[in-house]
Amino acid sequence: PHIFTGLSIGMGVAWVSLIAAEMISGQFGIGYFTWEAYSLISYSEIALGMITIGILGLLCSKAIQVCSKLAMPWVGSAGGSNK
Repeated sequence: PHIFTGLSIGMGVAWVSLIAAEMISGQFGIGYFTWEAYSLISYSEIALGMITIGILGLLCSKAIQVCSKLAMPWVGSAGGSNK
């Protein structure tokens, strides 16, 4: 279980690093798109970028949770209840 906890934390850090790198020196990607929209004061595109970043981060997190449940079906949910 600790491996998947580390994977989850690592995925979050990697995701933030990727977006930050795209914002700083990228020419492509969601981070670049969002930063460019910020520079041009385009609020709708800023919101679209933020929502896209959030959804993709959520999907990555859920993918790790699904892999964790497949690899370790005997481990219960986070709250300790098996619903």
